[in-house]
Amino acid sequence: MHKSLTMKATTRYVPLALLAALGGGIAAAAETHEATDSGANLQRLYRGTTVCTAPDGKNCGTDYWNLFVQKDGSRVLQVASETARAGEVRHATIVIEADGIAREAFMHNRSMSGALGSAYVVQTDAGVDQAVHATEALKTPTDGIELSSVSSDKSQKERSIGTGPVVADGSHFLNYDIAAAGDQAREVFWMGGSFGGTMAGSFRPTTYTLVGEESIAMPQGYEIPTDHFRMASGSEVWLTKGSRIVVRADVRFGPGPALRYELTELNVTPFGPTQTAKPEAK
Repeated sequence: MHKSLTMKATTRYVPLALLAALGGGIAAAAETHEATDSGANLQRLYRGTTVCTAPDGKNCGTDYWNLFVQKDGSRVLQVASETARAGEVRHATIVIEADGIAREAFMHNRSMSGALGSAYVVQTDAGVDQAVHATEALKTPTDGIELSSVSSDKSQKERSIGTGPVVADGSHFLNYDIAAAGDQAREVFWMGGSFGGTMAGSFRPTTYTLVGEESIAMPQGYEIPTDHFRMASGSEVWLTKGSRIVVRADVRFGPGPALRYELTELNVTPFGPTQTAKPEAK
């Protein structure tokens, strides 16, 4: 049975005891549950809602997501990303190994009139292998499932997989060297979708730069310490330390103003009796 700990509506940092219990640098949640005994593998579950706001103040989408962290350090992120103006939803799952490498990902796109297509990719030593299926609703439909291999730039040591939802972009920064800081290059394999008219993806080089540390105030009244990064595209992202959960992102697709993505709800459930989180005594 879960018992909730609800933060009061005064701005504050989360108690250090709770930070240590939850681990990974995340600053806890508006609701933190007592430990649940789940067996040998799961360590904690993060559940969140991230809302997109356009420059005109209108809602441009909502991401609903679950992040399962396992005791060996690996994680699985599941996202249902709803794009308000396009009337589409993208279901994405990304598997990240304990070394911070995105090993495989699945993505399915749907519009109000039905399925658009699906894609599954696995990272290899040479690049990625992908299997895609696209319906007649896209510019480049497939005849069943099409298989292909895409080679990466061998000069890039760091690679990751982009599934589309902004909340999944934190995985690109898991191996950013904070001590070295500065511009750090990597390749991202971006999976396809309706905007490109194909479910097939491609590698794109990019550069990430650490801007500094910043605390982001949550609507529930507490603050989350973050690392603030800037990308080569001009987009910016604020991530929790360690766990690299997206707390805020300003996403730019060109010279115009950015779309603002903000974490509005975050819940944390530790698993196993050793993960019980208790608030500090007052």
